[in-house]
Parts: sequence; C-alpha cells; structure tokens
Amino acid sequence: MQNFNPGDTPLVWGDETMLLAGRPTITESLMGLDFQLSARSFLQLNPEQTETLYEEAAQAVDLQPTDTLIDAYAGIGTIGLSLANRVQQVRGMEVIPAAVDDANHNAQLNGIDNAHYEVGTAEELMPQWRAAGLHFDALIVDPPRTGLDQALIEQILAENPTKFAYVSCNMATLARNLARLTPTYRVDYIQPVDMMPQTPRCEAVVKLSLNPNA
Repeated sequence: MQNFNPGDTPLVWGDETMLLAGRPTITESLMGLDFQLSARSFLQLNPEQTETLYEEAAQAVDLQPTDTLIDAYAGIGTIGLSLANRVQQVRGMEVIPAAVDDANHNAQLNGIDNAHYEVGTAEELMPQWRAAGLHFDALIVDPPRTGLDQALIEQILAENPTKFAYVSCNMATLARNLARLTPTYRVDYIQPVDMMPQTPRCEAVVKLSLNPNA
C-alpha cells in the first residue's frame, strides 16, 4: 500500500491510500477471533501480550452479561469484539472511517451481532447515544500516545460511568490525564503489561472507580 500525505502536518497518514500489490487487508487472530485490518488501521504488534492486555482490561471493568460497553478509540474493534460475548452490547467509535469499516466487518466475520461501531469521537457520540436512550455501564479507553482529548475527559466526568478502564502506552500523558480525572475517580491499581520486551516501552491498564467522597 502507498499512502499520500501532501500536507505539512505532524500526521503520519494522508487521506489517500493506493493498493500497489497483493491484498488490501491482513488478518490477525486474537482471543479466538479473526481480525482483518486495512493499511491505516492500528493493531498492537505483540499478539500474545495483546491478549494479556485485553484480559487485564476486562478484569478492570468487571464485565457482567447485562452491561453495555463503550469501546473508545476502538481501532478495528479488537477490544470491544474480544469482550462482546461477556456483555449485552458493545458500542464503539473511531475517527478513521476505514478502521470503523474494518470493525463492523470484523463483527460480521466473527458472527458477533451485539457490537456496532461508528465514525466520530467519543465526546461527540456518547451524548448522542445517551440522548437516544442508550444506557452504558462500562467504558474502556485506549488512546494514542497523546492521551485523552480534553473534550473527552470532560465528557467522561459528565457521564461518570461506574466501570472505567484506561489502557495507556504513554506514562507521561497517562499521569497528566489521571490528575484531571481525580478526585472524581480514584485509581484502584495500575497494571503494567510488557508489550515490547527489552525496550523501555510498556502498556498499562488502570482500573478507575467513582470516588464516593467526590
């Protein structure tokens, strides 16, 4: 695939991608599911530890069969679809249309009928879903290295989901975001997951609970 980015911006990808040879997607297997992803879609690079990461996120939000799970910064839907069999429904969002197409396609590919993904930001879509009558119990966020958008932090504090897990690949932005989320939330624990052995990089799963004294 060849991507064209004529803009003078810090963005890696441009809007136009051309298939030069081979297939337009590759397939990865995680948590017993198959995921097809296109060139601009994000996927963790260590499949074995990715499963560990997702299990840690699931434990952090203590999912129940009656829960509605919000999968924010969803990418191709790997987190939400991996956990869809543990909840009543999954709703997710991503700003890259190709990734949303991949996520909805992956739901169909794996016979998952209780998950749906839309193009947009969480701070845009969560209020719309709430206004349409959707009640959600659990939230998992897995933002890029820049961390949570300030507008999303404000939306999270307005919604106050009772179950909340934050997956981070950047401890600096994680610390900055957690300072903003507390004292509304308390940090129950932070569990590192070594995704790239023999490097200084790691992921972390944070379990957050509403602070009853807030």
